[in-house]
Amino acid sequence: MAKHHVFERYTERYIEILSPTLAKRELNLTIVDGFCGGGLYSFADRTVPGSPILLVRAVRAAEARLAMARKHGFKVHADYFFIDRKQAHIEFLRDQLAQSEFADEVGRSIHLAADTFESRADAIITAIRAKGSSHRALFFLDQYGWSAVSFQTIRRIFSELKNPEVIITFSVDSLIDYLTAETARMKSGQAIELDASLGEALATMKTEAGQRAVIQGFLYRHILKNTGGEYYTPFFIRSPDSHRSYWLVHLSKHSRARDEMAQLHWALQNTFVHPGKSGFNALGFDPSIDHNQTRFEFDFGSNARSDSLNAAIEQLPSLFYDDAVKLGEPVTIESLFTARCNETPLTMGLVAEAVTRLRDDLREVEILTPDGKPRPRAVNLSPKDIVRVPVQTSFLRSIGAKKN
Repeated sequence: MAKHHVFERYTERYIEILSPTLAKRELNLTIVDGFCGGGLYSFADRTVPGSPILLVRAVRAAEARLAMARKHGFKVHADYFFIDRKQAHIEFLRDQLAQSEFADEVGRSIHLAADTFESRADAIITAIRAKGSSHRALFFLDQYGWSAVSFQTIRRIFSELKNPEVIITFSVDSLIDYLTAETARMKSGQAIELDASLGEALATMKTEAGQRAVIQGFLYRHILKNTGGEYYTPFFIRSPDSHRSYWLVHLSKHSRARDEMAQLHWALQNTFVHPGKSGFNALGFDPSIDHNQTRFEFDFGSNARSDSLNAAIEQLPSLFYDDAVKLGEPVTIESLFTARCNETPLTMGLVAEAVTRLRDDLREVEILTPDGKPRPRAVNLSPKDIVRVPVQTSFLRSIGAKKN
């Protein structure tokens, strides 16, 4: 249920972000649900709509809100590809859609296929490219395990399309349980490009006490390295029934997309766990250094916001100073955040709030507009604002003391 909330709400927000001005009257979009199921499932003793119904409704809801705010209306030209390898699931979904408000769209904008996502990926990429030059597409790949989508296919999505985003799940606990020295040689291991030496090393580690988190660290880095998304947002979802974990990974080409997904996880606090700690370099877990180091879990709970702000306030002055020295030019809030956003649960908004407090309460930084003028205190910050660490700050004095 939690992941479906993410799918639904992120789709609505995505459309709103791409249609910021009242002059914009239309948007081309493709939605791909590669493991769609039958469109209906049981949850907590009730029947609820599955991802295909939720995604179409999310698009329609965003379209209606934007249309009301525009004199000449607004239209999302959406195409949907709903795929499931089980024929029974597709037939059930077809029946659900026939009884819904979307019945007329089946066979027109809604395309159903009883097949694997891998088999249909080439045709879908071609269809997206033929639709227009923007290639706006959301791929929801809620696979049943960990190898139904090959890394090669994900890389193709990012290499052949200009603006795709991929949200994919990995059953990490199942992968670790299944992991043996032979896994890398099997079709499933080849799909996620486990080489023999890595597979054997991880399988050996599995027999040692306390190594499960270390294996997760290796696998996490392996996934990010080989899927081709420049920006990513990894989160754990814990099943309340099985008490097992799987990863929900958002991959994109744009830091703004990554920031919006992080904001959504903050809004759905206590549902997800970020595999790290608060602040920057939160995912700096290095299995090669200390196999017994604590496994951090950041749950977006009641103290998470204050912990994050405090961590950012402590870290930001040195980060702005180091970046300015290294680059030899002023550093903006956006440039610093973009360079580090993959490794933190922080959002751009939280960073801006921390920068404001560093200026107003601690006087550790100065904030300048893009044209070099002091940013007024009562005005919201812009991502393009320049942050400068004055030479006389206590931060720089402490750095000098440590060197001496």
